[in-house]
Amino acid sequence: MAPMQSRQQKTEESKLSICHDQEKGQFSNLSKLLKHLRGNVLLIATILSVFLGVTIGLLCRQFKPSADTIALVEFPGEIFMRMLKMLMVPLIVSSMITGVAGMDRQTSGKMGLFTIGYYISTTVIAIILGFVLAFSIKPGNIDFTSANVRTSEDVRQPSSRDVFLDLVRNLFPDNLVRAAFQSSGTVYTQKETSQENIDGNETVPYTIGADVSTNVTHEMETHEKHENSLTWVGKLAYKPGVNTIGLLVYCCVFGAILGKMGKSGKVLLKFFSGVAMITMNMVSKAMLYSPIGILALIAGKILGVKDLAVTAQHLGMYMVTGLIGLFIHAVIVIPLIYYILTRKNPFRVTLGILQALITAFGTDSSSATLPVTIRCCEEKLKIDKTITRFMLPIGATINMDGGALFQVITPLYLAQLSKINLDFTQMLTLGLAATLASIGAAGLPGIGLIITMMVMSSVGLPINNLFMILAVDWCLGRMRTMTNVSGDCMAASILQHIFKPGAGRDVPNKNDGNGAAPEDAARMMEDHDVV
Repeated sequence: MAPMQSRQQKTEESKLSICHDQEKGQFSNLSKLLKHLRGNVLLIATILSVFLGVTIGLLCRQFKPSADTIALVEFPGEIFMRMLKMLMVPLIVSSMITGVAGMDRQTSGKMGLFTIGYYISTTVIAIILGFVLAFSIKPGNIDFTSANVRTSEDVRQPSSRDVFLDLVRNLFPDNLVRAAFQSSGTVYTQKETSQENIDGNETVPYTIGADVSTNVTHEMETHEKHENSLTWVGKLAYKPGVNTIGLLVYCCVFGAILGKMGKSGKVLLKFFSGVAMITMNMVSKAMLYSPIGILALIAGKILGVKDLAVTAQHLGMYMVTGLIGLFIHAVIVIPLIYYILTRKNPFRVTLGILQALITAFGTDSSSATLPVTIRCCEEKLKIDKTITRFMLPIGATINMDGGALFQVITPLYLAQLSKINLDFTQMLTLGLAATLASIGAAGLPGIGLIITMMVMSSVGLPINNLFMILAVDWCLGRMRTMTNVSGDCMAASILQHIFKPGAGRDVPNKNDGNGAAPEDAARMMEDHDVV
């Protein structure tokens, strides 16, 4: 009897042990789940805010709110946008200077060439994809007439030449303080001409800056005349918006020289690094408000659309074509490039930047999303700060793959709608104009429509029907911004794989006898002595 009781007792003890282990395992899994939820509470709240914003916007449309009511609904979102824009310039300046200063010259040159080459290549791929989709789906082959189309006969858009010259001008801002809130661009105004100058070509002044105290003028020939003796005069004016390209060029050169100074530049580098750290902490605090801001932005935009059903019916194929293009580019093309270059799962990057993607959807601005993008890449993806603070500010400025895709699809859609056939030369011009415009475009809300006007004007397409795109551009612009931000983060991850973390800190520059070695610049943040 004793052996049987002993075996029964052991069996009961083993059962109790198994039950205890199961309960312990369940408790451990539950604790891990709660810990994961606590760590991603902001992300969950942001995702919910998107769905709530769409739901509230659709439900409240039946009450037909006034313009003042819609403005009040959008007001919390406006505050969120202003908070992000406030942090954009200090973050670009500090992160670019510290990022470049921490690299040796050889590595920074290779990274710069790779960055520019990668972004131009993906832009060209996006443009080719846009041509393929527009000619295969043919979204404009529908019967559509708009009774209330706005005309733009009294507006002349800058040509491709003007855009290129403006891009070069903005690379070298004449006033660095002005570059923090204004950029220069060519605008055209009509001017009356004397009767004796109507025949033949007339030379008119091309004024440099309407608000600049200088008498410097350039001469420009114009051939366009009207019956009322008016001619178009090109003028260089300053427009609201950060001249990001000019700031990047200045900060890149500034950081490269600072990195050579060694110990003598230690204090200055610590200052900019401190500014970057403080700004990133401010971004973390501002993101606590993001669910409310994103909800308000989305709800307000949905309330502002006049007729969703009619808009979807008339522009449905255009939207489908564009969304298919963005899906192919963001989910197939860019991840495939990432996998070929790194042999790693590209969707781990997507999971790590969900917060940045949702913020991009809410703000419709890759520049405003830049602080969140840098934060996600450094904290979630563990990308080296030297890479994120060098590549992401550049990407937010010149990587506009989503915009380039639509700058091809939109003109071809409107050309098909107007029964206009483009020849090979016009299509080539369209592709080049879209490439140049996407590189030089600022990452700001609504910039895509303005760039599309310029691209259409470059091939002589009428822009009268372009304004009907406004009905859906608020939504498509957000999808484009998400594509751009995703491409920036993929590029940073590829750079991380190729150059490895800390690549700019480990390679000494022995040939530099006068200046300090780059490792001195890299160790400035570790040295606590102030000289």
